[in-house]
Amino acid sequence: MNGSKLWYTSKTVWLGVITTLIGALPLVADLVARVAISPQDVILTGVGVLAVILRVWFTDTPVVH
Repeated sequence: MNGSKLWYTSKTVWLGVITTLIGALPLVADLVARVAISPQDVILTGVGVLAVILRVWFTDTPVVH
């Protein structure tokens, strides 16, 4: 595979996925309960998504989709 690895073997991708879920679950709960959305949850969700995007598209070691 000439230096590339499968996307699901990347620890950074999994860290981003976990971070996204930690931020997104409270967001969904707040939306269902019709409570004000926490800015911290929005930021945490965004950071998780950004971590996955950076790992998959902007690193030197390619990740196979």
